Amino acid sequence: MNLYIFSCEYLRNIEIGYTNKLWAVSALDDKTSRQRWGKAQLMTRYSRGLIYSSTDKTFTMPFVTVSKPDDCTIDCIWDQKWEFPFAIHPLGTPDRLISLEVAKHSWPMLSTRLNPTHAVNGINGYTIFVANEIEQSQWNQILDDLGDEIDSFPQQEERRKTTLHRTARQQFLDSL
Repeated sequence: MNLYIFSCEYLRNIEIGYTNKLWAVSALDDKTSRQRWGKAQLMTRYSRGLIYSSTDKTFTMPFVTVSKPDDCTIDCIWDQKWEFPFAIHPLGTPDRLISLEVAKHSWPMLSTRLNPTHAVNGINGYTIFVANEIEQSQWNQILDDLGDEIDSFPQQEERRKTTLHRTARQQFLDSL
């Protein structure tokens, strides 16, 4: 299965994403945005995700995507401008954390890496929207460590040329 990891500097931003059931990535320059958008289009509904707090060096808030990323910027949720928002269903809260050091001993995807922050996709800024291939058992371990809810969602949708879906922005605006 694919696991997308998104790095975030501040726990407050993670809490905002949790509260709004929305995630996005910080907006950078146009060239980086174009590259990210190309990768973001590969992430489908029901993808599994996880947040890494780069300041605390902790993992938190496993989630399932309930929309595909939207090609827009959003500045009404977080203090900064973020881009490519997508709706999420959190399976755990930002209150549950596991340190990188503990996770390296518990999660096989990290245990064989000398420096997981450079080797695992999504933790560094260059690999945002690049999935990590993991076994279902590893996802189950992540949920045991960080989850508050059972993952009863379907498997990740296959990528199709045309998919009828409501964008994250549409879902967010409807919730206002």
